Amino acid sequence: MFNPKMMKTMKKILIAAAFLAMTVSSGAQSVYDAITFSQNQYYGTARSMALGNAMTALGGDLGSIGINPAGSAVTPYSQIVITPGVTVSAVTSAYSPEGEKSYGLSNRLVHTRMNLPNVGLSMSFETGQRYGLRTFSFGFVVNQTNNYHFMSEGFGSNSRTSKIAEFANAARGFNEDVLADYKSFNNSDLPWDILAAYQGGMFGSYGIEGEYAGVTEAISDDGEYHYVPGALSQTSYLTKRGSKNDLILNMAMNFSDRFYIGFNLGIPTARYRYSESFYEAAINPEDFRIKYDDGYETCFLNGSYGYQYMSEMAGIYAKVGVIFRPVDGLRLGASFQTPTAYTISETWGYSASTNYDDSFYNDSASSPQGEYSYFLRSPYRASFGAAFTFAKKGLISVDYELADYSVMRFRSLRENRLGEDAFAQENWACRYFTGVEHSVRVGAELRVTPEWSLRAGYAFSTSPERWWTSSDGQKVTLDDFYNDYYSYLNRIKNLVTPHYYGDRTRTFSAGIGYSSPGSFFMDAVVRMTRYPAATFAPYYDYDSFDRFGNYGLVEAPRILNNRNLWNVAVTFGWRF
Repeated sequence: MFNPKMMKTMKKILIAAAFLAMTVSSGAQSVYDAITFSQNQYYGTARSMALGNAMTALGGDLGSIGINPAGSAVTPYSQIVITPGVTVSAVTSAYSPEGEKSYGLSNRLVHTRMNLPNVGLSMSFETGQRYGLRTFSFGFVVNQTNNYHFMSEGFGSNSRTSKIAEFANAARGFNEDVLADYKSFNNSDLPWDILAAYQGGMFGSYGIEGEYAGVTEAISDDGEYHYVPGALSQTSYLTKRGSKNDLILNMAMNFSDRFYIGFNLGIPTARYRYSESFYEAAINPEDFRIKYDDGYETCFLNGSYGYQYMSEMAGIYAKVGVIFRPVDGLRLGASFQTPTAYTISETWGYSASTNYDDSFYNDSASSPQGEYSYFLRSPYRASFGAAFTFAKKGLISVDYELADYSVMRFRSLRENRLGEDAFAQENWACRYFTGVEHSVRVGAELRVTPEWSLRAGYAFSTSPERWWTSSDGQKVTLDDFYNDYYSYLNRIKNLVTPHYYGDRTRTFSAGIGYSSPGSFFMDAVVRMTRYPAATFAPYYDYDSFDRFGNYGLVEAPRILNNRNLWNVAVTFGWRF
């Protein structure tokens, strides 16, 4: 039977795919988060987006400056632009109660937000010389380089496992007095999610020291084990919000209308919000009847728990680029960007609540707000491009870009006096389980009339994530590495051959452009970004009994998310 006093005193949301629980009461600071913060999905002006952002060799557009700083020197005029837009997140989710199989019907969640992909000013000045330095320009541009907009909802029925039961399993061996003490959030090494789950009433002791049962479980007649006795309706809801924007200070020079060189000082800033909630309810509450030591009985109705995380980032990098016109109609371009030095500040917290048919036993709890700040070094980037213009009829442009994520490094704001690396495990993981991301961008433009143009673009980028073959021939994923870190650190086990995952992110774009005989111009674009399918586990697999007393590992649910992000943007510009 449950201890009613302890049952009235008890949170945990684990992101199994993102390792948010790899450190006690931590925020992010994982390889996956470093990739999220470092990746670029270029936006810019409606013209640059419509051309697939294949702008390394083209230039002449304020959306291109973030890709190649030399682009601002290509045009002999000054310009000012603003690009308002709309993003539409469309995520289709399928739920499976038994690991990565038995997926049920899909659910689609669509959500729309306004954004501002680009705003900028470029000033061009003539030197009066026919050869050598003909013009130089200065620019101030803000280009969006990523959009985190994401909302998903996966749901289904599960009679095998429970998130609340997994909490109880994870708490095995912990001291119950410590679990019940709110001060334990800051005065113990217990994970905050488990502390919040206990204090929110999700599990309690039942007579065996160090053993706990969830309120979604029944205890066997002999009191030796506990199990999920009936069907639960489960719902997982995820949201991501925010964007990354580069504030760019640009200077570029035009030599003889043949060679262009430019320099950027980039100051990226970002705000990223992640929230996760998981809800489970008894389909038949009578299956989840709880008997207390005093003989009183009640039925579990539902429980919910959430995780909230926010990070704010600011960084700095330098970029240099060139464009060369060896012959009329042909342009070749290249640029190099240094690694970005980020300072990242995080906050996070957990919450939990449980409800019964007798509201006296309802309970809820929230953790304190966690805070942490650290440094992150992001990858360097190199871009190469070629473009061919067909007189005044149109153009074709192709880009290739690479970014090496294995150079990512975390660093504490406060150096350890003993010289120890506070992020040794994460930095090892960055070095071995990330590599080079390859991106290809293609764009084409057709001048239909002197005023109107049609555009289309396509781009794809590969995933920088890797897995390895070990010295004993086994596949080693990042999960495996974290779970057996010290064996690899001490060379008991060795990583031998790296392999890349085949995931690709693809974008398709189309747009139109209008250029008046005067100074005004306007461009519009529709772009769709298709992300790789991602599997999410709302809680961990765990060891459990079934109703017949059989013991073994049970697989937690999986939710398969397919994400498309639509962007519609219009650029308004003036030349002068």
